[in-house]
Amino acid sequence: MEKNKYRRILVIGDMHGKFSRLLSLFHKINFDERQDFLILLGDYIDRGEENMRCFRWAMEMSEKPNVIALRGNHEQMMLYYYALGGTEGYIWLPNGGDKTKAEFEAWQKKDPTAFQRALEFINKRPYYHQMFVNGEEYIFVHAGLNPKKPLEEQEEEDLLWIREKFYNGYKGTANIICGHTPTPFIKRDWYYPIRLHNKITLMDTGSFMKNGKISCIDILTDKIWQSD
Repeated sequence: MEKNKYRRILVIGDMHGKFSRLLSLFHKINFDERQDFLILLGDYIDRGEENMRCFRWAMEMSEKPNVIALRGNHEQMMLYYYALGGTEGYIWLPNGGDKTKAEFEAWQKKDPTAFQRALEFINKRPYYHQMFVNGEEYIFVHAGLNPKKPLEEQEEEDLLWIREKFYNGYKGTANIICGHTPTPFIKRDWYYPIRLHNKITLMDTGSFMKNGKISCIDILTDKIWQSD
């Protein structure tokens, strides 16, 4: 099996438009695009004050060869809002999409290519990323996996939205690194990654909350960095 060729394999959890927190975290990481590999777990937008700045940062980062930017349920809601409309799309606005929509439309006024570029970016985002590192399997995904289905049969709904059924029912051998559910929802006032007993690591540390953080882990060493 191929040995790991990266200095670090870094994973950043949900951002939710908190660009200043993202910058403070990224400064601490000191990411080297030649030696490091970086996975972003989705939910770049909604609920923060600078949603498009996080979104456009993720767009730019995704162009780098050693960066994977995954799809989150909030990006999916935005895509549905503009591509489908109707009932399918309108759950976005009450879920923080109202702030993002205003920022997105301001960007569109300045840049006529913004609309197409943004929707293409979301549409090209993978739902998960699988890696084998030093004999261990890792799956990076926004929300989680349906414990009763193999990876290739997972459905969009579960990959982007699943919660308790995954945390309580997963018994696989792969290490799962995911976001989606803020850690304070699992453990009160806990704004730090949580490693569950069944090889699941939760990386959404409540970025949009008053005391929330954006977190990053290096899966090779388990070192964790957090935003100010």
